[in-house]
Amino acid sequence: MYEFIVEEAQAGRKLSSLLGTTHGMSRKFIRRVIQENGISRNGQPVLLSAIVEEGDRIQVQFPVESSSVQPEKMPIQICYEDANVLVVNKPAGILTHPSAKEKTGSLLAGVAHYLAPAGLIPHSVHRLDKFTSGAILYAKHAHAHHLLDVAMRSNLVHRQYVALAYTPSDVPIGSWHTLEDYIAQDPNKPSRRIIGNSDNGQLAITHMQAIARMGDVCVYRFRLETGRTHQIRLQMASRGLPLVGDRDYTYDYSGLPGNRSTRYCEKMLPHQALHAYQLTWQAKNMTEPICVYAKPAEDLEEIWALIGAKATLHQLLEDNADTL
Repeated sequence: MYEFIVEEAQAGRKLSSLLGTTHGMSRKFIRRVIQENGISRNGQPVLLSAIVEEGDRIQVQFPVESSSVQPEKMPIQICYEDANVLVVNKPAGILTHPSAKEKTGSLLAGVAHYLAPAGLIPHSVHRLDKFTSGAILYAKHAHAHHLLDVAMRSNLVHRQYVALAYTPSDVPIGSWHTLEDYIAQDPNKPSRRIIGNSDNGQLAITHMQAIARMGDVCVYRFRLETGRTHQIRLQMASRGLPLVGDRDYTYDYSGLPGNRSTRYCEKMLPHQALHAYQLTWQAKNMTEPICVYAKPAEDLEEIWALIGAKATLHQLLEDNADTL
């Protein structure tokens, strides 16, 4: 149910205009609601052509939705929840949503099970690679999904990541750098990406900052302006800064000889050391953005400690939170 009171400045407008322009409801969504007689004014059915008055109470009953994903019971770590959205801290090794090869066991199925008692189904807003952990945002209904999709296209959804990467000693700690590349699909292996050009690739922009070092490994923070597949992993590896544990964009891919440190880390961490630690978004009618933190995964904390670090990744992110 979506409900609001018509304000003085909104009086005299058509209800259809108010729903679409002011409250951001898509035409497709409004048509579905109308088909189910789901809009009322002051408790009575109302036409979209009605002229609203100050103080009118408008109620929109969300249409019944069905999901193509079979709900599956699984533990999920919730970082944030309200009437419209849910943010989950995804562990590495689980798919964001089903694939042609893996139809069960996805996080989407787990979220569907969690929302089922309330009669809601999850809508995926964005994705993470299977072996990347961290915050994933789900909409609880079609209207919220539409608003978040608009926010994504309007650059009002911001994602920040933390990673461990092999790094030469001359890389400075604390300064920000911007990475810009065109990312294209690898013609020899469609599941991978390569650095391309403006003719065959999509522009990828990443802002990165090294915040700590232990030996030949640095902790990096990233803020994305774009969301291309494997963006951080490929951009870092192509510059000789491969992520610890990455099996696709490896030390060899970067043109660097493997050493005892890389072999040790890959044995201890069977996936890339990459975690989406923060999500910030502001959809239509939100007066302030919402910022949600997802604590770094335990396996990343463990490998960082095994390398010899004293401060945890969580502590490092807290200490550098005001330098973004």
